[in-house]
Amino acid sequence: MNRNLHILSKIFLSMLVGNSLAAAAPVVLQAKSGSGQVLEQVPVQVNGRETRVWSCEEKSGAVSFRSANEIAIPASGVLYLKVAYLDEGYGKLNVQLIPDGGKAIKPDRLLGCQRTNSGKVVSAMMRMSGIPVSGKGGISVRVGIERSAGVKLAIGSVSLQEGPFEEAAFKYVISDPWNGPYRGPRVKPADNSTLKGKVMAGYQGWFRTPNDPEGRGWVHWGNIQDGLFTTDMWPDTSQYPPSALEKAADVKLKSGKQAYLFSSAWPGVVDTHFRWMREHDIDGAFLQRFVSDDFNSIKGGPEWVLANVRAAANREGRIWAVEYDVSGYPDAKLLETLKTDWKWFVDRFHVLDDPSYAREGGKPVVFIWGMPFTNRNISPETANAVADFFKNDPKYGGNHLIGGIPGNWRKMDAPWQEHFKKYDSVLSWMSQSYAEDVADFGKLGLSYHAHVKPGFSWANLKHLPSGDMTTQYTPRDGGRFYWNQISKAAKAGSDRMFVGMFDEYDEATAIMPMSDDSPPTPTRPGVGATFYDGLNAQEHGEFVRLPQVEVELGASRPTKGVAVDNFFVRMGGRIAFPVTGEYTFSIEGVPGDDVELFSNGSKILAAKNLNDVATTSKPLTFTAGSTMDYRLDYRHRTGRGTLRLLWECQGVPRQPVPPNALQDAWGRFITNEGKPPKHWLNLTKMGKEMIIGKRPWDSPMP
Repeated sequence: MNRNLHILSKIFLSMLVGNSLAAAAPVVLQAKSGSGQVLEQVPVQVNGRETRVWSCEEKSGAVSFRSANEIAIPASGVLYLKVAYLDEGYGKLNVQLIPDGGKAIKPDRLLGCQRTNSGKVVSAMMRMSGIPVSGKGGISVRVGIERSAGVKLAIGSVSLQEGPFEEAAFKYVISDPWNGPYRGPRVKPADNSTLKGKVMAGYQGWFRTPNDPEGRGWVHWGNIQDGLFTTDMWPDTSQYPPSALEKAADVKLKSGKQAYLFSSAWPGVVDTHFRWMREHDIDGAFLQRFVSDDFNSIKGGPEWVLANVRAAANREGRIWAVEYDVSGYPDAKLLETLKTDWKWFVDRFHVLDDPSYAREGGKPVVFIWGMPFTNRNISPETANAVADFFKNDPKYGGNHLIGGIPGNWRKMDAPWQEHFKKYDSVLSWMSQSYAEDVADFGKLGLSYHAHVKPGFSWANLKHLPSGDMTTQYTPRDGGRFYWNQISKAAKAGSDRMFVGMFDEYDEATAIMPMSDDSPPTPTRPGVGATFYDGLNAQEHGEFVRLPQVEVELGASRPTKGVAVDNFFVRMGGRIAFPVTGEYTFSIEGVPGDDVELFSNGSKILAAKNLNDVATTSKPLTFTAGSTMDYRLDYRHRTGRGTLRLLWECQGVPRQPVPPNALQDAWGRFITNEGKPPKHWLNLTKMGKEMIIGKRPWDSPMP
């Protein structure tokens, strides 16, 4: 038994003791046409063997099944459904159970419902809850594919049963491990009385794959099925349990090997991460909890990663704490949502009973990130009320409150200066003024978590041209960038450190192992363009593909969420040159607008208050068949016209760059720069030694 299933089996044994419900014999359903006629299966070849299947109808893309006899509905109103199907092509199964005279019911828990083109006969397992209990009745099941395209769904069998399936992974999917205290094996943390001398890492835990416990498909990896990526790091998957890895569609690595990716919803994945923390003396993790209406405390949704982090911390002798991130959440709802969620943590999750939950001076630690950031739109009054609840509520207060605040906090208004005093500790985000921070926060009586990171990159996430290193890119420099921050923090006397982040491959801030064997950089015809509402690039925009660099200005919205006027667009890709020559580029736009053009990362044109057309000051020489990575930043204010990218060379008059010369070539995967995959973990371990005084702060990087 592999390690992941061994862990799952132990979890199930602890949860299912005393449950003697025996599963009734499965009821096999029959495929029927709309007129009620029983449909016959057809033979297909699977790996050289013949098997028989039903194919989805061409028109509806689905097959309907019905029981030959009435089915007894258990008092729980729950039945378990299994669909065996031929895993060819992609797409998620759309399954509905329809009681006679009732409404269609979708599964509330599922496993194996997403095709991955394995070419095998596989089984999807589902729990169908909320079936009306009325003795016996007829039941229909409709099985199709969401967004059906390409290979039709071929179904081998459909069956219903009263009890859950015996597969360990499915039992985990229906287990709700977040309900109640953790009851599994424990290794006591070496010290959980303080965060002083501790190195804590931010932990996102947001990666998902098809056929994991959540079943939402590819999340935070990109549109893997289409070969589009949103991470700038590719994971080293060599140490994960094989059962926790999912085939990354048809993506091949540089080596030609099939690519696989992990989901943080599997306990074996999070266990691996916390084992790495233990092996490298990282004390634990602040679990990022993005404030949302989808919390279990509000909507009853699953909390896979939360449960996994608690269990992994206990099994590996690490500590952990909740880090609320308020990004994007409305000011008017923030206080009540945080109250509701923390009450759930205390009353339902039993967080205060967890010996691995981080403490400071006997107080549970709660970390709230982002309230004072102006672009988060939280008022000082709301922020004060939130702090008062976590610190002073008679039942749910008494916590040690950490505040994540901007690096420019000294320049903020007086109400925010007063708010900072409500925290017990602070994290000054992306500040490297460690000595000044230690001194200034010390005067306020606040502990200080120095924020360090190994680097930054988001070319894939932001769809930036492949050769563009000019937009928020911080090279790792073999680890020297990271090492210098840690050294400065230790020299400043910082006695606690926050690593941001442990697992954030998206923005390339992760310290956990990455692979140099990543997929090749994607290339498609056309132009990639991201539009932002307002005159500057922001954290989030609307991405579209265009056939060429051409945007009508002032007549209509360029995209749904962007206004007609006062918007910013960043576009680019690669230009292929048909003939050798000296090329001059021009930008046509609306008078009063601003534009910048970059070639292979270097700025070649800049114009403020554009006067119809701006032209590069000197030509660039290219040979036939060569390419140029370009990025065009355009700020449109008001007025009507057309944005175009033009070129000219000897024998070619000024004209728009033709679509056949434009490639949407974007992104990059950073590498280990000749270092081993665990280099960043090793540096973190040595960084802790500097923080606690076991290693001189001015030690050279190994």
